[in-house]
Amino acid sequence: MMISELHELIKNTKLTKKERLIADYVLANFRDACFITSTDLANILNVSHSSVIRFSRALGFTGYSDFQQTIRSQYNDYVASLGDAMSIPTFKLSQTADLLTQRSIMDDISKTTQDNIKSVMINNSDELFSQASDQIINSKIKYIVGSRGCHAIASFLSVILKDTLPFVFAEPSGSCNTFDFLSDITKNDCLIVVSYARYSELSFLAAELAHKKGATVIVLTDTPTAPLAKYSTFLFTHSVNSISFFNSIIPGMYTAEVLATYICQKVGRNNEEKLRLIDHYTTKLKLY
Repeated sequence: MMISELHELIKNTKLTKKERLIADYVLANFRDACFITSTDLANILNVSHSSVIRFSRALGFTGYSDFQQTIRSQYNDYVASLGDAMSIPTFKLSQTADLLTQRSIMDDISKTTQDNIKSVMINNSDELFSQASDQIINSKIKYIVGSRGCHAIASFLSVILKDTLPFVFAEPSGSCNTFDFLSDITKNDCLIVVSYARYSELSFLAAELAHKKGATVIVLTDTPTAPLAKYSTFLFTHSVNSISFFNSIIPGMYTAEVLATYICQKVGRNNEEKLRLIDHYTTKLKLY
């Protein structure tokens, strides 16, 4: 059931005012609705949980779970039918290039960015950030992997966490490859891996290796159906929509910043001496 079919079903169903509110949200946020819980949906819209259940039943489903499983299955089939085309830069360019001359770029990027950040807040709970940050702090060695468009997010995390915690290592470049880098990872360590469509096979195999070694795997990606999501201990998802051919890195950076800030809050002033040491030498070189 894609959005056009759901729209037709809703149009032909008698709904209460609250059920209409839920319907409008689902139609406007169809992909997110495929994965959000009924409790979270109720909280977002400030309606009762029973209103969400009644909405599902009014549409002919046995309950919210039945409704969600149906739209999720159809959404996944739709995505699969498109294949890689929907995320290939040249395909996205052909879809957006002509439109860019007709749009207010600043306004559109602002709106898209707000929607992307909203997806971070919808998809990822405070508890998830808190538990993942605890695991990162308590892990002996912290490895961080992210290539190409994901490199900026991985690099940001590696710098902030390196300044905050001991034994933080970013994926190297040059003669040491990713698997040399991860070969000693153990169950006492963690891997933070960043990957968005079209998902990096390198990042997928890195997550697989870490998972097989028993390490904690923290994944930042765009959907729970992403290939490497199955190896995650903690899964952070959000949309990366943009109005051009590339994925937006802003929601990934926002997620990384929230995670880093949770860690800083928990560590408190324990890294103060390290920061003084770093500042002493970076000041000599004016590397601010």
